[in-house]
Amino acid sequence: MTALDAEGLTAGFWSAAARRELVRPVCRACGRNFFTPQVACPACLSEDWSYQRSSGRGRVYSATTVHKAPSPEFTAPYGLGIVDLDEGWSMLAGLVGNPLPAIGAAVEVTWTEQGGRLVPAFRETTS
Repeated sequence: MTALDAEGLTAGFWSAAARRELVRPVCRACGRNFFTPQVACPACLSEDWSYQRSSGRGRVYSATTVHKAPSPEFTAPYGLGIVDLDEGWSMLAGLVGNPLPAIGAAVEVTWTEQGGRLVPAFRETTS
């Protein structure tokens, strides 16, 4: 079955998030990890991919503090960053902690509630 079905591209991601499980698309044809979910693999254009579980561990590639919220469901200031995950994919997500994880810091996924759903965020690892 291809990734695009009646539930849409992101249904599997949000279903896993509700269980506090971080997943990413992995192409069955070439093995590439990618994010965000897309109809076709960005490497080989195959539409045959599935969500696979991620370790949720990685390193902060880029980080900033957002001081002006884009909508009322966000409370500023908040941390935002690009995290390079250990499996070879990257995602934009919230950064949490005091202090916030710095560029290069080892991080792990945690979960925050936003707009009535669980969303992934990253905190500095303790080990």
